Amino acid sequence: MPDTSFNYLTADKTDLYRILMQAFSEAKEHFQVHLRPEDVQERAARNGQHIELDAIQTALGQLVEWGNLQAEPDTSRVTTVEDFYRARYLYQITREGEAAQAALATYRRMLEHQGALQSVALADIASQLRALRTLLDASDTAIAQDSAKSHLLLRDITRVFTDLADNARDFMAGLGRGLDLRRAERAAFIDYKDRLLDYLRQFIGDLVTRSAEISQLILDIQQHAGFRPLLEQIAERDAADLAPAPDLEHADPAALDPALARATRLDEWQARWSGLEAWFIGSIDKPSQAELLRSRARRAISDLVDAVVQLNERRLGRSDRSADYRTLAAWFMHCESDTEAHRLWRAAFGLTPARHLGIDNDSLQARNEQPVPPSRP
Repeated sequence: MPDTSFNYLTADKTDLYRILMQAFSEAKEHFQVHLRPEDVQERAARNGQHIELDAIQTALGQLVEWGNLQAEPDTSRVTTVEDFYRARYLYQITREGEAAQAALATYRRMLEHQGALQSVALADIASQLRALRTLLDASDTAIAQDSAKSHLLLRDITRVFTDLADNARDFMAGLGRGLDLRRAERAAFIDYKDRLLDYLRQFIGDLVTRSAEISQLILDIQQHAGFRPLLEQIAERDAADLAPAPDLEHADPAALDPALARATRLDEWQARWSGLEAWFIGSIDKPSQAELLRSRARRAISDLVDAVVQLNERRLGRSDRSADYRTLAAWFMHCESDTEAHRLWRAAFGLTPARHLGIDNDSLQARNEQPVPPSRP
């Protein structure tokens, strides 16, 4: 059976359906499970949307058909026989409807997320890696005793690193959109440029400093003899918390294989560690993600400077020299005589007579008798 819980996002009356679904989501946040059509109308009116009750009831029925809402008979207000035979329902959001709303909220949040370059996250990762190396340098007995602490450290490293990588990706992706100059005010953009340049330079400096330390810590931990046993202990802790999966279609469901669960969790932790290593440690033919991010941040500084130059040129209304030469060439083509062309040449390139040089009457008379031709074959 096809899933229809997202149909309200593309239907003809999508605005109405979204208003109603938002009302149910807000009601659930306030621990109000059931809503009557009048309650939905009141919630919509609070947000400035005034909708007829008949339209709300029709839309609620459609949402029930799509599986976003569940309808139950409302018998609490039945006082007469006519009320009993009149269809009255209480509505509540279903798991499918709640999942659709959560997906829509995540979509909006991801679009609005600007990202950031988190220098503090670099310091946190370095600090947690140092603590993990300290645990590995302890005795084998201490490692067994501190497996829970090591588990917590690795989870924190993974969480902080994932947040760092995602935020850096979103920030650099949105940086190009921030340099759109079509509607930029010069004063506002100059202020934004100054603050952004300081921000980028500070992060680049922190990234260069911290990356070297983090890379060395990763290598030290990875080469430590106790690192592999530690990952195995952590994988075993994760596997111990796995709940049995429901398998109601078979009379004798297969039991959970502890060895397979441990191997799966171990592969997951090794993949996370490999991702951390690839982000900070590169090779000649494959630079690390930290190096690529540093290169992109430096290029962003150059793009900012170019954007300021473009903004100043747009403000001054300047044209480039090639356009000036093309315009001058068109003027030469419209000259009707060589005399006009020479006059234009002298005006364009400043070839005015040298007024400090003198000439006598004999020279002037000789020039009049034998004039110099404007051009020679």
